[in-house]
Amino acid sequence: MRVSGILLSMLLAIAALSGSVNAEVRRPAVAGTFYPADSATLSEMVRGHLAQVHDLPEIDGHILALIVPHAGLVYSGAIAACSFKLLERSGVNRVVLCGPSHRHGFNGASVYGPGIRWRTPLGTVECDDTWCRKLLGYDNAIDIVREAHAAEHSLEVQLPYLQTVLPAFKIVPIVFGYPEEKTIETLAAALSSLPDDPNSVMIVSTDWQHYKPASVGRPMDSLGIACIEDLDAERLLKHLADGRVEMCGGAPAVAVMKAALTKGANRAKLLCYGDSGDLTGDKSAVVGYAAIAIYRSVNSESNPDSTDAPELKTANSTPNFDLSDADKKQLLRIARESISTYLKTRDVPEFDVPENLRQPGAAFVTLEKRGRLRGCIGHTMAIDPLYKTVATCAIQAAFADRRFHPVQAEELPQLHIEISVLTPLVEVRSLDEIEVGRHGLMIVMGNSRGLLLPQVATDYGWSRTQFLQQTCQKAGLPTDAYQSPEATIYKYEALIFGE
Repeated sequence: MRVSGILLSMLLAIAALSGSVNAEVRRPAVAGTFYPADSATLSEMVRGHLAQVHDLPEIDGHILALIVPHAGLVYSGAIAACSFKLLERSGVNRVVLCGPSHRHGFNGASVYGPGIRWRTPLGTVECDDTWCRKLLGYDNAIDIVREAHAAEHSLEVQLPYLQTVLPAFKIVPIVFGYPEEKTIETLAAALSSLPDDPNSVMIVSTDWQHYKPASVGRPMDSLGIACIEDLDAERLLKHLADGRVEMCGGAPAVAVMKAALTKGANRAKLLCYGDSGDLTGDKSAVVGYAAIAIYRSVNSESNPDSTDAPELKTANSTPNFDLSDADKKQLLRIARESISTYLKTRDVPEFDVPENLRQPGAAFVTLEKRGRLRGCIGHTMAIDPLYKTVATCAIQAAFADRRFHPVQAEELPQLHIEISVLTPLVEVRSLDEIEVGRHGLMIVMGNSRGLLLPQVATDYGWSRTQFLQQTCQKAGLPTDAYQSPEATIYKYEALIFGE
């Protein structure tokens, strides 16, 4: 039901008189699906994501807005945590939450307040009634549309992180209807009209491209992220319209960018990036996730470090590239025990590991039998703890590499296991940067994607050109495709050890 006119005025007056004692409670709609319904399990998950955040770029100024994803927390929570980590000990006590309406179509924007308390398994959060009223009174396009919030997840999934990093805060919850340019301008102006407050922050909830191969989706997301890092709201709006960029929360992102600019934003930084395939291992149809900070820098009036194709950093990259001999032995044991246990029970065993192996890590697991390849699977994004990445990739290399039949029990004694722990992918600007024996390569072109580990080039004695040609061939491309302006080449390093 859309509330407007005299009825809206009456509701606001009643809310003002009654205060929060008799506030309506907005109950969680996606507890048990998008995140755990049990408070202890949810708290452990959220705190675990926050604890995994390391090596964030420096934010030398006042944060005006953050961009976060809103998928199920098991998929996007590690990325979202990179933004929320910045709010720890920040003094923020008011959060303007902006996201899209996925389930109910309507014109304009809806503020689900004042006089409403939002509940999660971690407790209740009050709305900032004063700011809610300011927005509702700004323009008729901003209203109360209850149906738009009833089953919507884009704002709800952010609350457990806010409840964990902020000791006390209120929210201004806004969902966006149809992504019309007029509504974007209205909301941008309304947000700009709110008082400048050092203890307030705007948060945009959005996922990026949906269900495309990672080789297709990553360049699309890179283009959109470049628009934000350049603080170019109009360019982002143009690419959303022409389909070169996909964001389900694109309209609120543009509105918040414009509002942040009026409040002095002069820098934006990508904190981390990933996609759903980093968890599942299936890169054929992924959803993109990004964490970005928009802020007013005390040292810069521009954004000189941004580029048209920024390096997409993963959640924390690979934080510990120096593994001890004991660490390597334990990871190899984890890989073998994971395969052995999965053969017997179809379950992944639990392991007790030191803290450094619990840090996010990207890795490949290679299986050989009598000197011949028997399976190789890896994750290029550091999302899961390193030991879990190794366990998952070992099982996938043994049972899910489509080039081979699943490993049988009688083969286990004959398998040789090798692990490659990867550094983050870095885009190659000049082919002269590539060092055979040091770098692995990945090429992305259109729907095609191919990756070769650094030891492959060494094993075969390839030159740089041969390595590039073979990487193209691995992607199913012509061997000279690396020379195409449509191809993107990434390099990385690997710490390699085996049984």
